[in-house]
Amino acid sequence: MQSFELKAKDYYGEVVINKGLMSKAGFGARAIPVYVGEWIISQFIEGDDLTEASREEIVKIVSKYLPQKADKNTILNRLKEHEEVKILDDFRINVNLEKNTHELSIPVLDVNKAMIQKGIVDDNPMLLKTGMWGIGTLRYVPPDGEDVRSGQIWMVDFKPFQSPGVDLAYYKECRKNFSLLEWIDLLMSSCQFNPEIHTLPQKMLLLSRIIPLVQPRVNLAELAPKGTGKSFVFDNISRYGAVIPGGKLSAPALFYNSNTKQLGLIPRYDVVVVDEVQKIQTDAAGEAMAGLKMYLESGRYRRATGDMGTSEASFIILGNITIGSDRRPLYETNGIFKELPVALQESAFIDRLHGLLEGWFMPRITKHTPSPCLGFKGDFFSEVLHELRSDLQYADHVSHSLRLPACEDMRDTKAIGRLAEGFLKLLFPDLQVNEEEFIEYCVNPAVRMRQQIRDELAKLDEEFPWITIKSEQPDEFQLSHPGAKPEPVKEEGEIDPLPLERKPIETTIDIAEGQRGLSYIKLFRPYLAGANAIRVVDPYIRFDYQIHNFINFCEGVLPPAQGFLQLSLVTAADSNDDEVLISAKLEELKSSLLQDRIDFSYSFDRSVHDRWIETDTGWRIILGRGLDIFQKPTGKFSLGFMDQTKRLCKATTITYTRVPGA
Repeated sequence: MQSFELKAKDYYGEVVINKGLMSKAGFGARAIPVYVGEWIISQFIEGDDLTEASREEIVKIVSKYLPQKADKNTILNRLKEHEEVKILDDFRINVNLEKNTHELSIPVLDVNKAMIQKGIVDDNPMLLKTGMWGIGTLRYVPPDGEDVRSGQIWMVDFKPFQSPGVDLAYYKECRKNFSLLEWIDLLMSSCQFNPEIHTLPQKMLLLSRIIPLVQPRVNLAELAPKGTGKSFVFDNISRYGAVIPGGKLSAPALFYNSNTKQLGLIPRYDVVVVDEVQKIQTDAAGEAMAGLKMYLESGRYRRATGDMGTSEASFIILGNITIGSDRRPLYETNGIFKELPVALQESAFIDRLHGLLEGWFMPRITKHTPSPCLGFKGDFFSEVLHELRSDLQYADHVSHSLRLPACEDMRDTKAIGRLAEGFLKLLFPDLQVNEEEFIEYCVNPAVRMRQQIRDELAKLDEEFPWITIKSEQPDEFQLSHPGAKPEPVKEEGEIDPLPLERKPIETTIDIAEGQRGLSYIKLFRPYLAGANAIRVVDPYIRFDYQIHNFINFCEGVLPPAQGFLQLSLVTAADSNDDEVLISAKLEELKSSLLQDRIDFSYSFDRSVHDRWIETDTGWRIILGRGLDIFQKPTGKFSLGFMDQTKRLCKATTITYTRVPGA
């Protein structure tokens, strides 16, 4: 066991569980949240593992009480035959004032108007809010003259699957026994992610996902490639979250349905998540987006009657975006929100999001992703996060400790404060945190998340100036953030020349078909400056014009002040004869470069496909088309034959990134 597991077992005892047991328990493909599965496992676990007998008991429980949709008519028939039936499901109650009844929803039976005994409602008030998983005992009452005109299904007993309550004071007190890194690993494992295979920045990013579960009215966006587990925590960690899959976004579903007289998702849940937002459709009248913008700003929403309602629910959008071979957003330079529906590209909506999670830094889910370690049981952890939402002492700490000397905008300040408070609740629930820790682990991550929103706003809307937000102790991200807006490549026509003196930053440039104004010097020199060794990998340095492109590249590199620049090329050829022909030309170039103190070498590798430039200073430049970015000049006596900046470009993407560990 790791140190955090030993401490978790010693100090938290019965509320921790081996998170790897879910895959061993025999649930098969049954669609139940992790916290429900762990509740079942905890009834049969012996020590930290499951015995064969325990597994058999769990299989019996699942087979007996957890029906599938195909079993619907079989169960209804058993009820019709006056058999008492017990099923495990996600039950919920709606209140019908017109009939003065409680109407029970039983999803597996597609029943929405079953009846329930009042005592069950009184004992389980969460049935009225988010609903509850549990084993319900059902009976059928057939029609009986005037009193019962139609048959009714009644719930006569209910055994909920949830923690009976949490001792929040004890949870906070025991935090003192963990180092910060141990505590982060415990939280990671509690979220079902393996702490052993993630870096600290990835762990912090993952914990950012659950801030909305612990902090009221936090609005986030996470845009990432497919398969990084964006929605997993909201489906499995807490029963206080509702996930809307890609589809139509409507005001009645979000706020209040005047036809059914039922509250929407936002008034009922702690967190509302819109998944696969790139597929979302909004109503033509714009009612949903207008109501959503109002809510995200003020926490209020308007019912169809005109009355105002309030909620503390957080709001999250999750979307899949295109990434390049370096796993960074392909459209980072011109704005990654441009891949989303038009309604979600509006700056007024994006500005109301407090932070953007850089989900492209998370690895894809693999068989090694689920945690094999101890962590808090799902139902316990869910209750802890829910209880911490209403604890006001953290807001008081943030109001006294948060200082942002380079942040003038009120929305930016509020967003960072809200996010920092969320990090504080997660990482330092006992409030035993010094100033340096508060800035490094709460404020600076919050600044980065808000800075991402401001950067995207500056790309989309000229009304938003390019700014750099800084804390009292700026981290590397803040110090390296450009003080002025990088010039994006225009979608058509000429582009503005890239200044040679610009500071090299991690970014992506999209070059459109027919653009002018570019050269290898402008594209690459800021990133090659100071290098003692440069490696170019391009399998298509074969034909004369491609070799001339490489010669143009060589003309733009500068040797160090002392000694030689080591320049190497890895390319490819179709045959051994071709290698001989290409080598003769490259040997001539090699002799020529020596006079400029450039020591050139080359090799052939027919397995090479990707194209990039890498320096010993830690930069890697991913080349979508290699060096072949220019269209052929119209003639030897036309503009562009000598000067690359006068030549038309081909459509391509160039990504500048730091090599890990550099």
